[in-house]
Amino acid sequence: MSSPFRYPQFTKFTIFSVFAGFSFIQNELTTYWLFLLLFRQEITLFGLGVIARPLVRVFVSYFMGYISDKYDRAKLFYITRGISSVLLFPLTLAFIYHSIPLIFGIYYIRTIIVELSNNVGYVAYYAVVPEQVRAKAIFYIRIISMASRVASGAVWFLIYQAIDAYDLFLTAILGLIGLAMLKGFNIGGGSERVKLSTAINFFRKDERVRGIILLYSVTDGLTYSINYLLPLLILVYHGSEEIYSLSQTALYGVLVIASFIMTKMKDPVKIASTYILSGFLFYLVLLYPSPYVLLVSVLLDGFGSGIIENYVMATIKQSVGDEFLGSVLGLDVLVTSSVEILVILLAQYLITINVLYYIILGIAGMAFVLILWLLHPKLREVKL
Repeated sequence: MSSPFRYPQFTKFTIFSVFAGFSFIQNELTTYWLFLLLFRQEITLFGLGVIARPLVRVFVSYFMGYISDKYDRAKLFYITRGISSVLLFPLTLAFIYHSIPLIFGIYYIRTIIVELSNNVGYVAYYAVVPEQVRAKAIFYIRIISMASRVASGAVWFLIYQAIDAYDLFLTAILGLIGLAMLKGFNIGGGSERVKLSTAINFFRKDERVRGIILLYSVTDGLTYSINYLLPLLILVYHGSEEIYSLSQTALYGVLVIASFIMTKMKDPVKIASTYILSGFLFYLVLLYPSPYVLLVSVLLDGFGSGIIENYVMATIKQSVGDEFLGSVLGLDVLVTSSVEILVILLAQYLITINVLYYIILGIAGMAFVLILWLLHPKLREVKL
């Protein structure tokens, strides 16, 4: 089997992912922690901060998926990624001076631009992975990008203690350096056949597209939402900043391990069964009253995400190819974000009453996912 690094676009994207991964974790941990410190007594304001990304995705992801098929994807990526990095400078100052209107104004504007960029980046990731060596390529990019994220999570506490909110300055600089690594990047786009209705038509008519979007998006929305809820859960479980930092190291460390296991799994039934089981366990372990169970849930979230990716990518690309990839992935993000918003809004309320209600919500959601899987038998016929 040939090396995926023989493909120049894949190599460029992998180098970029090192900078993107490190800066992403610094941004996530610092921003959410600053929101918690400012608004720990105002749960509504804290919620407005953590819900920004999935909320924005609901409004822009579907349309941006269409745009990424219609126009040059690389240019869209350069522009949106560059602006989002620059906006971190005024956001840092807004946090330092506790200017609530500026914090939310800049944060939401930046979030809109980031999600436009992420949507194109999502398409880019699928587009640059060589089909001939798909599983190996996913594994390699996981190792490299996740090593960067693990390192970032491991040192976040030290960096934050040293420079506080100015960590966002560091994030901006690293983001711009990473973007410079993509010079000459080409990821397609410019389709003349794509329409706004393209993704909906695939969802209605293609059982595999519909099934994989529901299986992956609903589960991901139920489990990945812990990344937004983690500061609140740490308070409820009487945890600390160190657990918050370790959670990201645990997540991205297990993603690498799960991605290696993914390269050995070829049976779609075993893959989906393992994925669904990890979702159930994600919530069940939270029954034990210790802050360290949060790390276990994060590990289960990462494990599930790691083993399912090749299966999701194979199903979508076999059904839609590259031309309409952005549109279908935009719909995928729309469904995921809608579930995330629902879970976050309900969970914030339920956790403050009794965390058991949040656990029941999650288990009921995973039971729904299991039913969806059983109702889409063609998902069991995907070739890996």
